[in-house]
This record gives sequence, C-alpha cells and structure tokens, in this order.
Amino acid sequence: MENIKIEEGEPKIPKVKVKIKRNKLPKANPQQAKEKPIKIKLTAKEGGYSTVSGVGSEDEEEPEPTTEEHLILRLPEGEMCDKLHDYVKKREIPEGIKLNFKDNRRGHFYFDGQRHDLTLVDLPTIIESQKTLDKKQFYKIADISQMLVVDGATLDTPVTQQMNGRHQADPYMYPHGLTPPLKYVRKRRFRKKLSKRAIEEVEREVERLLEVDATAEDVSYEVFDGREEMEMESDTGTQDIGSGREDSDSDADMMAAIVEGLDEIDDNDDDDNDGAADDDDDEQKQQEIDEIEQAIERKKKDVETAPNAMLKKRFETSVESLKKELALKQAHLAEMRK
Repeated sequence: MENIKIEEGEPKIPKVKVKIKRNKLPKANPQQAKEKPIKIKLTAKEGGYSTVSGVGSEDEEEPEPTTEEHLILRLPEGEMCDKLHDYVKKREIPEGIKLNFKDNRRGHFYFDGQRHDLTLVDLPTIIESQKTLDKKQFYKIADISQMLVVDGATLDTPVTQQMNGRHQADPYMYPHGLTPPLKYVRKRRFRKKLSKRAIEEVEREVERLLEVDATAEDVSYEVFDGREEMEMESDTGTQDIGSGREDSDSDADMMAAIVEGLDEIDDNDDDDNDGAADDDDDEQKQQEIDEIEQAIERKKKDVETAPNAMLKKRFETSVESLKKELALKQAHLAEMRK
C-alpha cells in the first residue's frame, strides 16, 4: 500500500498578478509624455467606507476658531485678592495659580502653594462681559452666567450655609448678586413658582364648590356695584354753579385789568433788553465754538494714539464732522454780528 500524507490546514490560494500597461503617447507630443501619473490613495474609515485623500478629505484637521470663555472668580478680601489684582494688571500670572476640579461643581484653587476650596455656582441673571482697547469704547464679547466662589469670599456667611437655606431648592443656585444691594435678589426679584401640591389643592376646592352649588336647593345672591359709591363721593364735592356766577364775573374783570398792566410793562422792558439779549447770544455762540475746537484737539490726539486702524478711522470721521459743525457755527455767529 502506498503511504498517503495528508496535511491539515487552510488550502493555499494562488497569487494572481495583474499588470496594467499604459498606451504610449505618440512622439509628436512630448509634453504629455513627461506628465506624471495621477496617484489616488484610498483610506478605509471605521464605518466601512473609503475617502479620497487630497480632495476634501475628512482626515484633514482644520484649525478650530478661537473662542473666549468667561467666568467670575470671587476671592476673600485680603492679601491674596490684592496680589491677584496686581498679577492681572501686569499680565503676569505665575504658574502656581491654577484650578483643579474634583467634579462638575467642586474643586480647589491653588495660590502661592496654598490650597483653597471653591464651588461653581449659577448666578441669578446673565452678566455681559465687555472689552475695551482705549478705555473709552467698550465691546460686548461674552455672557457670564456662573461664578467660582473661593471659600470665605461671600458677603457675610459661608457659601455652604447660604446655599443650603430653606428657600434654596438647588444647592448650586447662588441666591445673591455681585454687589451688596443685590443680596437675596433671586428671592426678591423673581416670582415664586407654585408647587404642584398647591395647584392640586386649589383644583380640588373649586370642584367641591361646584358640586355643592349643583346640589343646593335654594340659592340667594346679591349684586354689589362699586360704581355707586364713587358717584356719591363725587356729588359731595360739587358746588352750585349758578350761586357763584356773579363772583366769577367780577374776578374775570379784575384778571383782565391785571393782564393789560403786565403787557404794558413788558413792552417797555423789551426795548431795553434787546441789546443785552444780543450780547448774551454772541457769548453763547462763542462758547459753543470754543468747546467744538477743544473737542477737535482731543480727537486729533486720539487719532495719533489709536491702537488699530479701525479706531483710527472712527476718530478721523469724528474730526471731520466736528470741523463741519464748527464752520456752521462760525458762519452763524458772523451773520449775527452784522
């Protein structure tokens, strides 16, 4: 008998070689022969599809636009707060100042090697954050709705006691504003929401009254009109018009005589005051012209010290408008003096 050797394993798959030949270009066009072939690279994604790299591919990482996130950091009054103010003014924040969160609401604030507890709370209202380049014009850049409260930085009592009061449903809803006059502003400014239990009690009471009214044998009611009392009060304050008619006629004659005398006095005074009024108008116009000239000088200095082209153009526009206004004022003053 012949020995038959059986090898276990996967069957061998023959390798298939595919050759692609490109048609040679005619020698009459040598520029096309020098062109390099176009290479297309296919990359597989997790979803099982492929994308072509180099043609709007999703692999390309585009830089994300810069965004600003703002919050309010409240520190206790003292040396730490003063030091941090100085660091911010100098724009030199040491590496030892950092924030570390244990969860979404609580964490630690590190300053000069010391660790302080902090809590992230929700403010009663949204506060606008504004930026200025010249300390004159401000631009809104963000809305702030949260605040980091470092331990001991509240107005009077610790933050844990303030947030765990009987009027505070959410422990992380800050009851106060940023300034002392806004203490308990969340409680005083906003209307309280009725609880579901109170609404159900009112509904049950209304249903009970309707049922009692439907089963009643005899119903008596009285209509009260508040307008009658108002009419009675107005009648007591009136007087008889006919009884005082003679007195009113004599009063009218006396008033007419007084008015005539005053008119004569005014006519005599007008002639004397015309010259003084003209002088006052001239002084007022000259004062307005001086103020406009001073404003033009200030705007010119702003143009020279403008930090960017946008503000510089705005100041130049203001200077041109002030010059036009100055020319009109000077022309008006010249006409008045003629």
